[in-house]
Amino acid sequence: MDISQAVNVRTECDLREGYPTWFLEQLQDFRSEGHLVDVILCAEGKEIPCHRLVLSGCTDYFRGMFRGGHRESKTEKIEIGGVSAEALQLLVDYAYNSKFTITSNNIQSVFEAANMLQVKPVEDVCEEILTECLSPKTCLATWVLADKVSCRDLLERAKSHAVRKFEEICRMEQFLELPVDFLKTYISDDCLHAKKEERVLDGIMLWVRHDLKERQSHLKELLECVRLSHVDQDYLKNILETDKELLAAVPGIEELISDKSRPKEPRHIHQEEILVLGGHTLTPEEWVRPNCNLHRLDPHCDSIGITPLPEPLQKSFGIAACVFNNDVIVTGGHKSQCEAWRYKPSLDSWTELCDLNRERHSHGMAVVKGRVYAVGGEEYEYSIRGICGYQQGGLPNVEVYSDTTERWGEVASLQQGVSYFGVTACCDKIYVFGGRMSNKRETDVAQCYDPTEDAWTFVKPLPKAVMNIKACTVNSKIYLVGGMLDHVLCYDPQEDDYEDMADPLVSWYDCSVTVCGSEIYITGGSEKHPQFFSMVPSATVQCYNVSSDTMIMLQDMPLRLRAHNSVTIAKPGPSPGPIPSSQS
Repeated sequence: MDISQAVNVRTECDLREGYPTWFLEQLQDFRSEGHLVDVILCAEGKEIPCHRLVLSGCTDYFRGMFRGGHRESKTEKIEIGGVSAEALQLLVDYAYNSKFTITSNNIQSVFEAANMLQVKPVEDVCEEILTECLSPKTCLATWVLADKVSCRDLLERAKSHAVRKFEEICRMEQFLELPVDFLKTYISDDCLHAKKEERVLDGIMLWVRHDLKERQSHLKELLECVRLSHVDQDYLKNILETDKELLAAVPGIEELISDKSRPKEPRHIHQEEILVLGGHTLTPEEWVRPNCNLHRLDPHCDSIGITPLPEPLQKSFGIAACVFNNDVIVTGGHKSQCEAWRYKPSLDSWTELCDLNRERHSHGMAVVKGRVYAVGGEEYEYSIRGICGYQQGGLPNVEVYSDTTERWGEVASLQQGVSYFGVTACCDKIYVFGGRMSNKRETDVAQCYDPTEDAWTFVKPLPKAVMNIKACTVNSKIYLVGGMLDHVLCYDPQEDDYEDMADPLVSWYDCSVTVCGSEIYITGGSEKHPQFFSMVPSATVQCYNVSSDTMIMLQDMPLRLRAHNSVTIAKPGPSPGPIPSSQS
C-alpha cells in the first residue's frame, strides 16, 4: 500500500539544534578512524591526517590550495612551512571541533599560524588576548609580532604602550634584545615619553654595550635619532669622557654632537601639561565631595602640582573652562553663578575677571580668533520671596569676552538653547552637539556658530539624542565622547557627516576630555562602587589615538573625578611648545 495515499501531511522540520555538534563529532570520528582521509599535512616532521573538504570549509587558504589545477589538490602529503607542528595541530583540531586552547607558551605560534593560514576566528581571539595582556613587559614583543603579521590595530596599541613606558622599558631585558631597525623606529617617535632626552641617550648606550662587538657599528645611526640639541651640554661632555673608548670609534662623533643644523624640535608630548579642575572627587573615607583644587598632571598622568581653586569655585559644580593665551579661563557654576576667573600657570595664580552678564552653569566655553565664548547652560531663577529657587534649563544666550575691553558682551543666541552639551572650536567656528533642552529632554541637535556672520545654524543632527557628551578638535575634525555614546564619534565639518570610531574601554559617563600631543585624553567619569550600587567618581584615563583609531588605558589619575573639566596648556617656561588647536 502507498502511504502517500493514506496520509495528508506537510510539516517543515528544522533539526539545527544539536545537529552541528553531532556532525562535527562524526567528522572527528572519521578522522580518528582514517575514514575518507585524503590529505596529510606535515610540519616539523609531524604528520596530521585530515580531509580536504573540512580544511577548505574552515579557511580560504586551503580552499584556494585544493581548488583547480594546483599540485596540492592531488598531492597526498603537503609540507606547511613557517608554522610550528603544535600550532598546525591546534588549527586542524579547531576545524573539526571548533575548540582550541591558548596558553602563554603557544599564543605567538598560534597567532602567526592563524594569520598565515587565514583562520580568522582564531586570529581574532589571539589578537584580543594579546591586547588585554599589553603591559610594559609585553608591549615590545607584541609590537614586533603585530608588525610581522601586519596586524595594524594591535601594532598601534602595542606601540602606544611602548612609547609611554619608555623609561621603564629601557631597563628591561627585552629592550636590550631589540633589532637595530626596530630600536631606531622606537626611539625616533615624536611622542616618546622620556622626561629628559638624556634618558634616550642612556638607553642607546645600554643597548650598544649589551653586545658591543656586534653593535658598535650602529651607534652613529642611533645617535642621529636623539634630539641632541635638547640634551644638557655638561651631560654630553660627561658621556664623551666616560665612554671615550666607545665613542672614539664613531666616525664624526664630535661633529654629530655639535651639529647646529640638526633638527631642534623637542618631542611633542613633553611640552604640555594637563590641568583638571572642578567636579566631584572621592575622599579616602569614600565620601563624594566637590573637588576644591586644580591638579596639574604630566602626560604620564603623574601629579606635578596642586593649586586651590578660588573660594567661590570650591563648592560649585557645572563650571566651564577653556585655554586662552595659555591661561585658563573658568566661568559660572551653580555657586559661582556669574563669576569669571583667570588662572596663570606661569605664576600659579588666580585673578577675578569681569562677571558674566547672566548666571549660568552646565554650560560650555570655546576660543575662536582670540575671543572667549561662554555658551548656553542653565541658570537659577528665584521666586518673588527669594526663597524657593527653580532651575531654568536650556539657555540659548551666548557671551563673548574681549581681552581688550575686559568685558563680556552678547552675541547671537543658539538656535536651540541647551545645557550639558559638547562644545569645541574647529576651523574658526564653534560647534555645539546634543545636550539637554529646557523641557529636560535630551536632543540630537548640532549647531554651528560663524563669528564673521554672528549667526548660528543647524548642522547634521547626531545619530541619537544624547547629553553629557564632550567634544574636542584634532586635525580639523571633531571627536565626541562620553555620555551614552557607544563609540568615539567623529564629525567632519567639511562633509557634514559622522563616523563611528573606537569603543570606550571603560565607562565614560561624566568624563572630561582634552587633547595632549596628538592624542585625546578621556579622564575620569562615573563608575559603579565595588560594594554599593551607587555611582562614584573614577580615576581612569583612556587615551584615543586619532591616526590609528585605537583606544588604550593609561595609568590612573592621582584622584577620582567626575563632571570635571580637563584642559591642556603649554608647559610653563621660556620656550613653551605648541598649544592644541582646541580642547574642552
